[in-house]
Amino acid sequence: MSRRANGGADWDAARAVAYVLRLLARRDFARAELEARLERKGVTPDVRRAALARLGELDLLDDRRMAESLIGGQRHRKGRLALARELARRGVGEEDRRSALAPLDDADQASAARAQLDKHAWRFASGDRRKDAAKAAGFLRRRGFPGEVVRDVIDDAFEPDDADTP
Repeated sequence: MSRRANGGADWDAARAVAYVLRLLARRDFARAELEARLERKGVTPDVRRAALARLGELDLLDDRRMAESLIGGQRHRKGRLALARELARRGVGEEDRRSALAPLDDADQASAARAQLDKHAWRFASGDRRKDAAKAAGFLRRRGFPGEVVRDVIDDAFEPDDADTP
């Protein structure tokens, strides 16, 4: 009989804690992500609650810390909007998302957007300035940079050359 067939009845809190510790050894997880993982394994709600409570007591579960870690690793590649979506997808609460995203000001986002444009400059080098600027703007928007930041960075990066002005 498989674990799923018996409804996860062979899972106790110690086994659930051990499983979650193996997951946490690889990367930080939000509490909601771990809850979902345990649920998929067929762990009963009481055992899930007990295991996650124990990990919380040990200070191993902290959604705000996980959010700050994720943002710290992604802030140079993604914009505020994409990071907020990622945190929401992982089940991080609104207050923790807001707190973790607070340090990302427009100057920081503009610097990251410029770095992304520089890194991917080959994508926007067709020679048609207007087409390249539109393509670059879409590129930055898809990466979650705020509209005003995208507009400012594109204006700076694709300034009309003296040859373009009549």
